[in-house]
Amino acid sequence: MKRETNTAIVNKRKSLWHYSYIRFKRHKLAFISSIYLLLLIAVSLFAEIISPHNPDRQILEFTSKPSFYSCEVMQKKGKGAEKIIPIKKLIKETNSEIYYIDFLDKEKSEVKASLVSKNNNYIFKETFILGTDKFGRDLLSRLIYGARISLSVGLISQTIAVLIGIILGSLSGYFRGGTDRIIMWFINVVWAFPSILLVISISVVLGKGYWQAFVAIGLTSWVEIARIVRGQFITLKESEYVESARALGFGHTRIIFRHILPNAMSPVIVTSTVGLANAIIFEASLSFLGLGVQPPMASWGQMIFDGYKYLITGTNFGMVLYPALAIMLIVFAVNLIGDGLRDSLDPKLKK
Repeated sequence: MKRETNTAIVNKRKSLWHYSYIRFKRHKLAFISSIYLLLLIAVSLFAEIISPHNPDRQILEFTSKPSFYSCEVMQKKGKGAEKIIPIKKLIKETNSEIYYIDFLDKEKSEVKASLVSKNNNYIFKETFILGTDKFGRDLLSRLIYGARISLSVGLISQTIAVLIGIILGSLSGYFRGGTDRIIMWFINVVWAFPSILLVISISVVLGKGYWQAFVAIGLTSWVEIARIVRGQFITLKESEYVESARALGFGHTRIIFRHILPNAMSPVIVTSTVGLANAIIFEASLSFLGLGVQPPMASWGQMIFDGYKYLITGTNFGMVLYPALAIMLIVFAVNLIGDGLRDSLDPKLKK
């Protein structure tokens, strides 16, 4: 009897978030997708360590090479950008020089003193697991750095959208009256424009670049969040605990942010995950059109733009296939996480 009582006490101490987490773990696809997303975030944070090559390094001799292409190279000493010397064929190696044939079939030589060496070895083997693009840049390295761009733009833009949506939605749903009519008029005006066209318009006004991309996406993705928050506030405003807070003399700010908003966050979290997927697609679309992240920064949308001409000619499909798969997988994972959060945060479900 005593053991049952202790168990009941422990269960009472557990919050609703604990049971939401348990329900989320039962959603296998959502849980696996969350692990994938966390791994992708880790890869983005440690891109400098994980990336096998410099994503901006161009080796024109290695233009548009297929997957697992490898070649012998030498590396020049010096500060700044590393200079890679591709070798088509090694002729001979003396005590002071290396004689070789380059990719123009010309015989050349390099003094060993000017080359980087490892264990008295001046010739290294470069391998490009996913091949190279039209500028001879490593596709795998650019995919890794592109994940950083897509995730950062998506997360920052959604943060902007959530802040704007929560502020306008809470003010509209709490105060009603003239405030509600003005805010809803503004929401309906923004809602009337197609999202992608509005993103493009703001990008044209702000200019091309990294921060311009997430600002443009954030300023167009808040409408749905604002409408959801407004509906939640209209419902929760009439709750007994809100009436009690008013009776105790609490101000509007405390009631909004301490009492109503925490209880309205579940649908906002679910909507934000869907918005994150849309933001990633918008960023890729802007980069594809040349309005987003500018070269030489790696972006999945820019990579697709660089390679789609090769797709038309039927050569080097990987230049389009790999970044397209990366976009598809992350959007699919984020949508599955949204489904899992929707089910786990539903208070109507059992423990």
